[in-house]
Amino acid sequence: REYLPLKQQAKGEDPVVKAERDLKGRKIPGFFPTPPAARDNLLAAADIQPGHDVWEPNAGAGHLIDDIKQNHPEAKVTAHEVSREFSDVLHAKGHDVEFGDALEHKGQYDRIVMNPPFEKRQDAAHVRHAFDQLKPGGRLVAIMSSGTLSSSTGAAADFQQWLDDVGGTAEQLPAGSFAGSD
Repeated sequence: REYLPLKQQAKGEDPVVKAERDLKGRKIPGFFPTPPAARDNLLAAADIQPGHDVWEPNAGAGHLIDDIKQNHPEAKVTAHEVSREFSDVLHAKGHDVEFGDALEHKGQYDRIVMNPPFEKRQDAAHVRHAFDQLKPGGRLVAIMSSGTLSSSTGAAADFQQWLDDVGGTAEQLPAGSFAGSD
């Protein structure tokens, strides 16, 4: 009785553990893992319901997708990732992931939950593109750079005007939300 379960265990290292370990300590441009408290806020605001089609366009290591699948197993979740390394991690975790630039993706989703890259106001472009992928009545929830939401010039000002035009709202995360070992 004790021997059989041990014999049936998979041999070799868990591919998810290995894939995540291989990323530890590496500087990956544009990658800022979404902390647990911020993920909780995003998912609460997203209000994901059974049967919703959910898209995470910049999935990174998949922490948001992991939480969505755990808390909303009845939702259909699609991830998108431009980094091959992260795409491999997502596949190892068993997620449905499309490799490539999210700005070229076309689809229709009930909910979009995202933490896009911030450099050079990329977050504004990613959010505007994602908004165009929403089904009527859909909801998009994103973490964005405070500069995109506060600067009064250029792309930031254009984004703020667009956000107002579509009836969007912005909420400040608590100070230090992204402080931590990751």
